[in-house]
Amino acid sequence: MKNGRNDELQTFFSMLSAGNIQKISRRFSILMTLAVVFMFFITASSLLFAFAVTMKPTPVIAFDRDGRRVSFSGEETLRNEATVVRVTRFLSDFIQNFEGVSPDVEEDLTAAYNMLTPKFRQILLDRSVHKEKVETWKNRNFKTDFKLTKLKLLKGSLSPGSVLTVEGIGEMSFRNAVDYANEGVQRKDFVYFSALLIVTPVSFDISPDGLLIDFYKGSTLGDLRSLRAYLLENGKEYLIEDEKEEVFE
Repeated sequence: MKNGRNDELQTFFSMLSAGNIQKISRRFSILMTLAVVFMFFITASSLLFAFAVTMKPTPVIAFDRDGRRVSFSGEETLRNEATVVRVTRFLSDFIQNFEGVSPDVEEDLTAAYNMLTPKFRQILLDRSVHKEKVETWKNRNFKTDFKLTKLKLLKGSLSPGSVLTVEGIGEMSFRNAVDYANEGVQRKDFVYFSALLIVTPVSFDISPDGLLIDFYKGSTLGDLRSLRAYLLENGKEYLIEDEKEEVFE
């Protein structure tokens, strides 16, 4: 009788162990299946993302008819050589931000400083050239607009690696940033400037315009008579010949 009872107990415990093993096995199979499905979705998502990235065209830089920079995706090739139109637009934007004022004068100057060579930028930063200007005009309801009216390329070429010596004249208009009284332009001053430009390859890393300013000097001269007197005195009368006509040589 004792042997029979021992056999029954052994059979019971064997069945109990087998049941537990089956439960554990089923749970493990379910977990493994879920893990495989989860890994499949991760892998599929990663492959789709990688495919989308590889299929996306590489962004490149181009310039519209006015010389303004645009970033787009496509297979078009770019000309590294600068153009007079691009130089004109580049200098117009620079003088607008560098010489002009606005409620966002700090951001404007940051944009202008990013158009300088590292050496020239460091010189201006060390001299704190625009500290007082920022303190005076930041968040004030006043704005200037610059229009370049004549540009002359004195020396150099438009090919990458060249140093361009340029000079020109333009008009700086003064108005309220928000014109509550509809006053419009309140005053116009003439500006004479000279600059050295470094022509670089068009590159997001170097210069997206393909141009950097290595030296710049601007003079605000008031009305047309003051401008004419200054140019005649300095032997630059060629800049005021046919002053009513916009000429880019």
